[in-house]
Amino acid sequence: MSTCLYLDTARLGQMCPEAQRADRDFAQLAGEEAGSLYYDDFLRSGFFSLPPPLRGRYPGLTDWSGVPSLKSRIKIALGLPRRRPLLLANRSAVLVRLACRALCRRCENILVTDMLWPAYRAVLEDECRRQRRTVTTVRLEQAILRDGISQTELIDSVLEAYSHDSCDGLFLSVVTCRGVRMPVPELVTAVSRVRQPTFVVADAAQAVNHMPLGLTAPHCDFLVAGCHKWLRAYHPMGLGFSGRPRADRVLAEVSQEMAEQGQLDDPLLSFTWELENGRCEAFSETVNLAPLFTTAAAIARLWHSRHGRSQEFDRQIANTDRVAELTDATTWQPVRPDQSMRSGILLLQAKAKDARTAPPDTLRDRFRRQGIAISAYEG
Repeated sequence: MSTCLYLDTARLGQMCPEAQRADRDFAQLAGEEAGSLYYDDFLRSGFFSLPPPLRGRYPGLTDWSGVPSLKSRIKIALGLPRRRPLLLANRSAVLVRLACRALCRRCENILVTDMLWPAYRAVLEDECRRQRRTVTTVRLEQAILRDGISQTELIDSVLEAYSHDSCDGLFLSVVTCRGVRMPVPELVTAVSRVRQPTFVVADAAQAVNHMPLGLTAPHCDFLVAGCHKWLRAYHPMGLGFSGRPRADRVLAEVSQEMAEQGQLDDPLLSFTWELENGRCEAFSETVNLAPLFTTAAAIARLWHSRHGRSQEFDRQIANTDRVAELTDATTWQPVRPDQSMRSGILLLQAKAKDARTAPPDTLRDRFRRQGIAISAYEG
């Protein structure tokens, strides 16, 4: 049965129509003009560098205006300060590795919660072993989702662990994969009264297009996000944003070190830097450019939306409220955090034991047969 309702928050987002058109027309352009001077000018300067006849053949690429413009538009659309640096990479994992290495370079004991994405935690733990640092974990997920603790109680729990274990760094999720919106600015402000964290990393993969990041970014030294989920650009592209000037030096040092060791090996990261700086390496790695154009189209879609970012977030929250109300007549029940920590992601738990104990893949298959794509977790 074909999917008619896409509710899968853990994987690729559903590609938006604008990104589909950009992807289609870039494939055609690459097939017909890849060896021409027009193609190079197009990559550097954007759609309007093409002669009018070619523009008429590839209208889906209208929103491409070069790397500097794309970065500027991303920052505006996501509510990020425009003057701060933004990195683009094919793989978010490379940016997470950069963030974790910088975190370990500056900190002795890094506080995380049990809601940090497991793959990112694994990278952090690997770097901590390498640099002989410590990870302190605060267990909050059950208290938030089962006991319904308030934002104040959450902050108190983090503050207690941060103080007791003499932590000096943070790696926090802005919105967790279970849909909990973490009060990152308030957490950073609270722990700073005890001890100023020397480096703060934020995972905003689930926060993009759920909430404006402008209030969070200034409290973070490095913020990692992506374009393939809620932006609906589909092709994976990682975003690495330096939120504070104090982070620039350590990020530059770590970037150079990783590059020399062959660990900052992301072709899009290198290629976009070359385009911005007017340099082109003769023997650079082959790079997948499609994410640039689908992201440019997806960002333009946000710009043309009749709803502001804050208004859009309010609509998402209202939508989850409506879905939660509909579950009264089903064998599923909403598991929701305190109002202050809700996002546009709604978590449901089965009332029936057989569904609650079923393997996640089995649940996903059952829903797919009904035309619904979901994320499923143990329990």
